[in-house]
Amino acid sequence: MARTIFSPLLQPCSSRLAPRVLVPPSPRRFFSVTPSRSEDKAQQPQTAATENITLGAPIVYISESYDPYFNLSYEDWLLRNTPADRPLIFFYRNYPCVVIGRNQNPWKESTPRYLKAESIPLVRRRSGGGAVYHDMGNTNFSLMLPRLLFTRNHGAELVAKAVRDRLRIEGCTVNERNDVVVNYEGKQLKVSGSAYKIIQHRAYHHGTMLISSSVDQLGAALKSQGPGIVTKGVESHRSPVTTLNLHRPEGLELEIKHSDFVNAVTEEFATVYAAPDKPIETVRVKEREVSEAKVWDGVKELKSWEWTYGQTPEFTNDIGGVGSVRNLGARITSKNAIITSAELYQALPPPPDRQPGHVELQEYIEYLSRLLVGQRYGTLEGFKIDPEAKDGPRKLFTTKYQKLGALILAWLRKCM
Repeated sequence: MARTIFSPLLQPCSSRLAPRVLVPPSPRRFFSVTPSRSEDKAQQPQTAATENITLGAPIVYISESYDPYFNLSYEDWLLRNTPADRPLIFFYRNYPCVVIGRNQNPWKESTPRYLKAESIPLVRRRSGGGAVYHDMGNTNFSLMLPRLLFTRNHGAELVAKAVRDRLRIEGCTVNERNDVVVNYEGKQLKVSGSAYKIIQHRAYHHGTMLISSSVDQLGAALKSQGPGIVTKGVESHRSPVTTLNLHRPEGLELEIKHSDFVNAVTEEFATVYAAPDKPIETVRVKEREVSEAKVWDGVKELKSWEWTYGQTPEFTNDIGGVGSVRNLGARITSKNAIITSAELYQALPPPPDRQPGHVELQEYIEYLSRLLVGQRYGTLEGFKIDPEAKDGPRKLFTTKYQKLGALILAWLRKCM
């Protein structure tokens, strides 16, 4: 990992944007928050215990990896293994992926089947909050502070001020949910969502920043497979979104890039936390140079089915009905992505002349309902109907019902 001491004179917001975007700060003003300690503390988040907190020199980490599993694991490692008294901000970008909150339902927040077909990873992070879409037009930031100094709005306010003052997007502000938004034609359009994690001595606020992301791809990736799912997990608050580049200053032809946002927020971060005797340090993180075992153990965990799906809170989904295979419906309850109860039923009463077949079908779907319990929700991975099973209704193990069973399982896999 390459370490440098950050200097505003050597790293303006962007060499191509600096003449139009930045108000040149004096070196003295940049390295100290303000001339007085009281003014300095006023810009930092305030809690009842802040008077007793002495901060170390601030530090910036910038990842050169685009792997969401690595970046999220490294973020957690930073939170737990770097000095708690040093204000820290971590920047990273990911290849296209959907990232859901710690207590969310992947089928409620997205369509895992679609994501798999499009080779878009689904990742469950370790913090709370809602589902987000990452791509290379989105930059992620994570502000880490001592726990007693942490407030939920400080990070968003710092980022919004950097965008407003240094990238000159004047309508950028923070809403009541602590999301960074752009005011446009009387509407608040979201450019950054927030999530938080608090441990014993430290906390972080991390968020996204939509700089030039594809809004269409974002919408497709976050389309819910089961909008009717009733879940005990946390549901996302869906809001209209926009990107910074759609609101860049008039006359600024060049697009805002990842590096422009990183430098703008870094400068604002330094304005608040750096001082002449505590210069800001920058570390560039190269994935291949990271040897900490806990980072790679975290990557392995984040990739596992047990974490991605197995942490899903209990939920119930009603699917099918009239128009489905044999007009069947299903009510399925799952906990930790394992089916705990299943009820297949006929949504329409059969006509009188088909009553005998209705009885046989009912017996068969009741049998299938029992077999579904204990299977993995969604994929039904490894599940098949065994024609040699001793606990099934033997008269129904005919070619007709074997074919029907295959159709029902294919339908369930598609609809769950």
